Amino acid sequence: MDKLFKKYLVLLKNRDFLLLNLIIFIGQVASAFLILALIASVFAQTGSSLAVSGIILSFAVPSFLLMAFAGLTADIFDRKTIIVWANFAISAVVLLILISGQVVYASIPLAFFYFAANSFFIPASSAATAQLVKKRELLTANSIFIFALAGGVIMGLFIAAIISFFKGPFAVLFVCEVLLVIAAVLSLFLPKLPPRKRQNLTILKTIADIKEGFAYILTHREAWFFFVMFAVVQGVIAFGITLAPGFFDRVIGIPIEKSPILIFPLIGLGVILGTLLAHLSRFKEGFLTSFGLGILGVGSLLLGIIIRFSHLGRILILAPVSLYLVAIGLGAVVGLTASRTALQKSVAHNYQGTVFGANIILASLFSGILSPAAATFEALWGYSNILTWGGAVISISGVVSYYVAYKWKF
Repeated sequence: MDKLFKKYLVLLKNRDFLLLNLIIFIGQVASAFLILALIASVFAQTGSSLAVSGIILSFAVPSFLLMAFAGLTADIFDRKTIIVWANFAISAVVLLILISGQVVYASIPLAFFYFAANSFFIPASSAATAQLVKKRELLTANSIFIFALAGGVIMGLFIAAIISFFKGPFAVLFVCEVLLVIAAVLSLFLPKLPPRKRQNLTILKTIADIKEGFAYILTHREAWFFFVMFAVVQGVIAFGITLAPGFFDRVIGIPIEKSPILIFPLIGLGVILGTLLAHLSRFKEGFLTSFGLGILGVGSLLLGIIIRFSHLGRILILAPVSLYLVAIGLGAVVGLTASRTALQKSVAHNYQGTVFGANIILASLFSGILSPAAATFEALWGYSNILTWGGAVISISGVVSYYVAYKWKF
């Protein structure tokens, strides 16, 4: 354990790495504020999981449309410049939402532009993380990066829920704007982060090289395995986010204004446990990725069976639901950390912006399919059935992925 803390301390003493992750964390907190304001407002007005899936799509579509170009941009231009411009752009978008005074109707189309600008931030910051550390430090760096992403979202949703409960959605958006301005200003203090130079560099040559990079991914089973797994876990998360407001409102009896106050501390505990497990475990990335997916599946399956057959009251059902929320945080972080680390080890630094950009495209595709599917299945079958059968499918996927990883020895 002491060695683990020393690894973290060494990286956190790296001023540029610490600053980059602080910017990422603050940005994720701010994004969580915007997401909660939208989801809470829309669900409160409609009571529909399908409406929530529409919000998820407004986040996913910009990534799907722009991430390939954004990833290529991160492999050609200075990544600091991209991070700075993206942060100032999303600050301007939230300011427009505040000026409009319409939390729902004006902010949904403006949220499209928010996540369009954010699409350029993600691949640039992802590639820059590996740029600031040594290769042997990648696992530790990735756990900090994933913790900044997941921890920022979880903390942001929790704090935003409290602010929304007492002050309303407008106050949530105001704090969101303040945080984004802070992140934008901090971005100015990053060092220059140009991609590593190659001789006779041209855009056409870069595109040709990137095609070769993708050809490598498609022809090397280890690379495409983790490429797909990283996106699958994010698609499963979008599936769960779509169902969460209605599940807690109708099954547990906790309205959208209060449920995040219960949900996110428990998921946060799972994130901490998952981060420790990813480090302390000596298993290979293939096992850890499959294990993370399996935890998500088995947890959903067991909760679905409990809800369907136990006939527990709303108070008693809180115990298994609480354990399930911890399992979600643990499984998601283990899967994301392990698959991202394996990708960074197997993909050349010059192509990481494009590869992570393409990975977000695939994740957005999964999210765009699974989020409306979750709302549709919930309307047709109910929460217990969707948890049971969805959990079974995810569990089987985890077993299959473990078999593949074991057979191919990664």
